[in-house]
Amino acid sequence: MKRVALAFLVAPFPAALIQSIVVALWPKPGMGVFAHPVSMFVAICLLFYIFEIVLALPLYLAVRKHGPRTMGTYAIAGSVLTLLPIMVAVGVTVAKGGLSAFAVSYNLAFFALGGFIAGAVFWRLTTPPSHKSPS
Repeated sequence: MKRVALAFLVAPFPAALIQSIVVALWPKPGMGVFAHPVSMFVAICLLFYIFEIVLALPLYLAVRKHGPRTMGTYAIAGSVLTLLPIMVAVGVTVAKGGLSAFAVSYNLAFFALGGFIAGAVFWRLTTPPSHKSPS
């Protein structure tokens, strides 16, 4: 159980780190979290934690005993689970005329890749290392 708790805590870190680096390279002064890399890191982690609690935890509990336990399965599930709420949010914002095509593409790509990495990290941390005896 400790592995699962650690995995849920650490899984968002790579995606948050990538977005923080982007903010560090191209800050947007006066735009809240878009102006400071550390605040972006915290914001992305919090957003991913919400996705984990609402979407990923119930899925994990449902398939942990009977579902396939491959890295690809977890990575794709992570990507899909992060894209679902973001697609709704982006769709609402686009309908109001608030995002450019670049911003839509960037957000969808970032969250798809971030979810993919988070799923792979989660799989790695929850899967015990295999102990093969030397032949």
